[in-house]
Amino acid sequence: YQVNSAKPPFKPKDLDYIFMLHQHIDHTGKVPYLYTNGCEAKIIAPKGSLKLFSIMALDSSYIMNRDTEILKKAHKRNVSPLYNDDDVYNTINYIDEYEIGKIYELTKNIKFQFLYSGHILLSTMLVLWLTENGQTKKIIYTSDLGGNLQKPYTHKRDKIPPCNLLIAESTYSDNIRTVNKKDFNKDIQKIESVIRNTCCEKKSKVLIPTFSLQRTPEILTHLYDIFHEDKEFKTKIILDSPLATKLLQTYLKLLEGEEKEKLTKVLAWDNIKITDTYAESQMYQKSKEPMVLVCASGMMTSGRSRNWSKVIVPNASAHILFIGFASEGSLAGRLRDDRKNKTISIDGRSYPNRCGITSLHSFSSHIQYEEMLKVYSEVNTEKIALVHGEYKSKCKFSTVLQEEISKKNNTSKVSVVNKGTVLQI
Repeated sequence: YQVNSAKPPFKPKDLDYIFMLHQHIDHTGKVPYLYTNGCEAKIIAPKGSLKLFSIMALDSSYIMNRDTEILKKAHKRNVSPLYNDDDVYNTINYIDEYEIGKIYELTKNIKFQFLYSGHILLSTMLVLWLTENGQTKKIIYTSDLGGNLQKPYTHKRDKIPPCNLLIAESTYSDNIRTVNKKDFNKDIQKIESVIRNTCCEKKSKVLIPTFSLQRTPEILTHLYDIFHEDKEFKTKIILDSPLATKLLQTYLKLLEGEEKEKLTKVLAWDNIKITDTYAESQMYQKSKEPMVLVCASGMMTSGRSRNWSKVIVPNASAHILFIGFASEGSLAGRLRDDRKNKTISIDGRSYPNRCGITSLHSFSSHIQYEEMLKVYSEVNTEKIALVHGEYKSKCKFSTVLQEEISKKNNTSKVSVVNKGTVLQI
């Protein structure tokens, strides 16, 4: 709360434009806060973004207002949320949507273009042309980039064009690993093996904690592809996430053609059951029948996945499939890393740490280490600024990237960005 409520190093009222490149909440969650503090900037977003932003921001508002009530009781002090629903609706009034791929003239001195980043649905890179004193410079911000494995409901990543400055994500700058089609196929086999062993043979439950935006429709689609032709597979797949359910309905409105047809088929599959109320979720938690639970949040910090953990973790015949990033301090991170501990604390209570755990690594929606080296070293640019990653790992990665650039006889200079970095172009 202290980090999120910290004032930005600028006056929100001084902003003229905000570019909103995709709807993961770590990129957009603080935008309404700016408008509670005097911002009147025009928000420029890819076409279709408004629907996704509305759902994500209202959910964020709900969580913050709930959490501030908890903080008030815990610390006996007045704590205010960053924003409320009315602030979200006010922010929505400032959003203008633009086609991806088309170049727009924003002012006489500013042009922009959205390019597909391959990260999630409607995720983009930003290309900016800035003109001053008759001289034009081109800046590209990658935002979050997807990898070389094509994800369901995600447009293929565009090639990064030549530019003067590339501001580039480096989330996996500390992971020297490559995820390829072979790795993905192995993970699909692991999913099938765990579910058949746990649900069909042991008659127990498999919990799959997921992120509501993008990861949930991906996982439901993979489960459909694995099992829907098997007429003997009768196991229920329970989608237990109000946020994910809302987003799925929005996906059906945004998708077109074959992708829309595919998701429609997935959601019409008899095995998939969607919970409508918390009471229904509790009913399934008390049930003894085998089932697969697809629940948010992915890191089990809150939401239905955290509630389900209290049922799944003590059960030696049950299993958790981790398919996404989990920070060290999160419940998902502790369950993944603390396998030697016989008990684990969840919401102040100790539970036996008995369930099976399988971690899969090929479902990341971020570009991976080796591919980052290849892609960034081949960009025709004067400067590369690394953002969105741990500082120490960015420093190590920048050295390796600079060497890779030199091998290819390119002259790009790599910088590691922190809060105080200033770059001239």
